[in-house]
Amino acid sequence: MRWTLFLASAVCLAAADPACAIPEQGYAANYSATVLPFLSSGEHFTFRSADGVTNLQGVRFLHPKAKGMIVVVNGSTESWLKYGEFFYDLYQRGYSISSYDHRGQGLSPRLVPANHQIVQIDDFGLYAADLNGFVEQEILPGGYGKLYLLGHSMGGAVALDYLERYPSPFRSVVLSSPMLRINTSPYPELIARSVVALFCAIGLGDHYAVGMHDWNPREPFTNNKLTSSRSRWDAIQHVWSDHPEAVAGGPSNDWVKQSISHTSLIRRRLPEIKSSVLILQAGKDQWVMNPDQEMAQAKIPGARLVRFPGAQHEILMERDTIRDQAIEQMDVFFRN
Repeated sequence: MRWTLFLASAVCLAAADPACAIPEQGYAANYSATVLPFLSSGEHFTFRSADGVTNLQGVRFLHPKAKGMIVVVNGSTESWLKYGEFFYDLYQRGYSISSYDHRGQGLSPRLVPANHQIVQIDDFGLYAADLNGFVEQEILPGGYGKLYLLGHSMGGAVALDYLERYPSPFRSVVLSSPMLRINTSPYPELIARSVVALFCAIGLGDHYAVGMHDWNPREPFTNNKLTSSRSRWDAIQHVWSDHPEAVAGGPSNDWVKQSISHTSLIRRRLPEIKSSVLILQAGKDQWVMNPDQEMAQAKIPGARLVRFPGAQHEILMERDTIRDQAIEQMDVFFRN
């Protein structure tokens, strides 16, 4: 494994590609030869949730000459297992990486006994509390030097909630397609809020929200709202096929109710954020509302926003031309 990683690093250093990404041409073979061995080299650990009721699953990759440590906060229904290529690229650029799976999804304990694929939460604020617990238990004691934070989608909302509520040791923060308001289309948010509130009131809070269902391994690429990269779409599907224990389908009524309510609070507190923030916006995003990201850029002092007009929601798993630019922008931001 060490020899494989050495070869991967040598190829990366020699490559002209600024993001050192695996190119989409020959992607599957390169992913198996480089990313999977790297992902397997990570150190797995558990840490206590903020309310002390469960243990959450984490992973770290320690670079011997690290520029610093990047904490990656993933999105709804995700697992750190999905981020192998991104972790690999960050490592080649000289960073250590730590990440974990939120309560109720990925490799962390699930919250709906009747169906483990339903992503449930009855207090959205627990996500940020768990992030604070992760920082206090696993990051600060490690003495990792410069600390950086990256949150994707729901992880972006969690990162902002954390910055608004807790002391932050992070020098810089990058938000990829941050979930400042979910897209409830075709229903207006007020209607969606009323519908999920009704379902929660009649005891269906931990059931799938309207339109949500178990993961479909046969979902065609043409129907997906995540990425325009067929190679990376296929890789995501293989992650879930290879790790059925990490699969999640979609959110519950409780989750939708909580996310609508809590992101409203997050938006109101944005001017209180003191951290240096970069927002990466996907021009073709169908999962979250882009105008609220632009509002966040205006409200957070000194925040920057970079648009990727051709990107769908998963900017960090997009086509090479989009993804490489996003990673370069992020790296430059962290280094400055």
